[in-house]
Amino acid sequence: MIDPNNVTNPARTAAELEEFLLFCVVVAGKNADQQSLKLERFLGGRRPFAFIRASDRDGTLDGRLRDVRLGKYSLLGRSFRELARSGADLGSCGWEALTRFPGIGIKTAKFFILHSRAREMHGVLDTHVLGWMRDHWSPAGPRPAAVPRHSPQDPGHYRFWETVYFGMVTARHHRGAHGAAVDWARFDLELWKERRGGVPAPPA
Repeated sequence: MIDPNNVTNPARTAAELEEFLLFCVVVAGKNADQQSLKLERFLGGRRPFAFIRASDRDGTLDGRLRDVRLGKYSLLGRSFRELARSGADLGSCGWEALTRFPGIGIKTAKFFILHSRAREMHGVLDTHVLGWMRDHWSPAGPRPAAVPRHSPQDPGHYRFWETVYFGMVTARHHRGAHGAAVDWARFDLELWKERRGGVPAPPA
């Protein structure tokens, strides 16, 4: 089962990568803890993509999604089917390739890559990150009202705000006089924990 508080793992097996990608899809806009439990009940310990293909062949996939109340049934049905049939190499594919599947936007694709591979640098511009950006702006940075409240869908717009995010985090990191480079996956995860009411985020 995916632990939302500990999602970073660059050593996932092929089956674990499949499960994590499905988690990334089902968690968008939903409670992470609840969706993780529902996905676990849906998969039942089976190999994710093989189970989806088998369920699709025998006509039970849609019913199984509804039985565990994952929500967004039409979207998830299409996403699960296309992912399971794709043959994509989840250990090496680029984030751009993932956005071709239903239910996977730029933010979701970057979240998957950031927390599945070592030393990646991506900005997961979800509501937590964007809220943090509004709260930590400086006179030299963007006005807080200009920071979007929802993840940009246009690639150019996304890249602009991702670059702003990188600059804000790097500046904060340097002020803290740390010797090592920013661990982007760690910062993203701890920021998420902080913004949802958990432990404070690290200085970067």
